[in-house]
Amino acid sequence: MKIPLGNFFSSLSTGAKLLIGLYALGFPLFLVGHFSHTFNLYDWLALSPLAWKSKAWSLLTYALLPNGIVDWVVSLFWMATLLSVLGRNWRSSELLGFAALTTIVGGVVAVFLNPPCLVAGNGAMILGFLAAWYRLYGRERLILLGIGELSVRQAAIVVGLVELLILFFGLGWQVTLALCCGGATGWLYLFLRGKHALNRHSQVIDSERIARLEL
Repeated sequence: MKIPLGNFFSSLSTGAKLLIGLYALGFPLFLVGHFSHTFNLYDWLALSPLAWKSKAWSLLTYALLPNGIVDWVVSLFWMATLLSVLGRNWRSSELLGFAALTTIVGGVVAVFLNPPCLVAGNGAMILGFLAAWYRLYGRERLILLGIGELSVRQAAIVVGLVELLILFFGLGWQVTLALCCGGATGWLYLFLRGKHALNRHSQVIDSERIARLEL
């Protein structure tokens, strides 16, 4: 007898499994270190103003740690859901690159704004994945629990607003703005990629027409 959870993970790409696995382990590892009084992952991996000097890796690793248990559960659910869909169209390398792009931009803006707290959470990544879901699957329809049937575009907006509320009340407006910039960068990347693909397709069609006329 097959286990549904096992089937779910077997259908994911390697890049999706890596992202989900790292984020899923981040909070339990923090709890182990905290209650054993042996280490604190947030001191090592969370984002702080020191990122410019001695913690450059935290511009990426802050997304591996949640901003509390609620953020961990909600973000883990939506990360798994979105990656299970986006993994059908993207290679692992592109998926990881997109996640890194949104995370780093969000981290750089956060350091520039210098919020009065350590920054943790994958909000920039989630917002970027929501932008991809919106652009690639916007016309499809689904049933969202508690709301009813919606288009993917409507669902992405609803989930995005919930994510923004969690970020705002958990980390404040500065971090929320920074992570929104990361998500917006993902949107811009997809827009430019779409334009490039459209122009390239147009050039191929024009070349074929010229070749037929010459013949």
